[in-house]
Amino acid sequence: MKFRLLWITGLLIPYLGASQNLVLNPGLENYVTCPGFGQFGPAWVTDWYKPSVGSSDYYHFNCPTNPPPTGANPRTGNGEGGIILYNYGTEYREYVTATLSQPLIAGKAYYVEFYLALNPGYIQAVEEAGAYLSDSVPGPFPNALTINVVPQVKNVTGFLSYGWNKISGYMTAAGGETYITIGNFMNDSNTTTSNVGTVGSYGAYYFIDDVLVSGTDSTSTGIESLQTHKNGMIPGLVNRSLPVNIAVTGHETLKISIYQSTGALSVNFEVNEASRSVSFEKMSPGIYFYTVRSKNNLLSTGKFILQ
Repeated sequence: MKFRLLWITGLLIPYLGASQNLVLNPGLENYVTCPGFGQFGPAWVTDWYKPSVGSSDYYHFNCPTNPPPTGANPRTGNGEGGIILYNYGTEYREYVTATLSQPLIAGKAYYVEFYLALNPGYIQAVEEAGAYLSDSVPGPFPNALTINVVPQVKNVTGFLSYGWNKISGYMTAAGGETYITIGNFMNDSNTTTSNVGTVGSYGAYYFIDDVLVSGTDSTSTGIESLQTHKNGMIPGLVNRSLPVNIAVTGHETLKISIYQSTGALSVNFEVNEASRSVSFEKMSPGIYFYTVRSKNNLLSTGKFILQ
């Protein structure tokens, strides 16, 4: 099914083709052999690494020794990972690293997304979680302490509690990044915790699933100008004072999410066959990023300047 977004100011958004996920084995579905508890890496999980000695975990419904725990099913499919983001009493961290299908291109913008769910057997949640993209697997580190790097994408939505939490954002590639490492890159003194449960262990252990790294292409997709122009289009420029009527050609409702440059969500709205008016008047001027989704797929990502 193809979709087109029509801005009823007379400007046309080019076709929003499906964006490629560069993460290999993004849902941790494929494994080499079922691991024992605490065994994680390419010897067991296809295209995934463990950058430190922390005992990151792997779960799969086909592995009788390590099925997903009760009440902690994968977000999609049959497999998921498990990592400790905060250990009560002493600093201890676990991380997982996935491989990309190709190196990132210097100067190009990429959208990053992954999901974390707090283990029902733990009562503490943290805010700090992020994704670090690099040209090699970090480490390997001979300890299980905090990896001291600055993640390009960080959680900005508050405490990551029970149920699946989406962490997402945009980054500009330095060039050559081929791996994505996920975990808590802040030490204990800079980690924010909250007791969100009453029964279970202290600390914050999370399941991880559905990792996405996708390139954006402002030359073929993007929110175009909402102003009238003799050439019909001014790519990436939006006038916040002009309300916009939007319609979709196709047979499925699309969800459009707009994010600040920090990754914080600004607005969500849906568009279907019936056109609707959308105003950006309450949003501050600046650079924004967006995603366009159907019910089951990410169709496009892009960025624009709001004036």
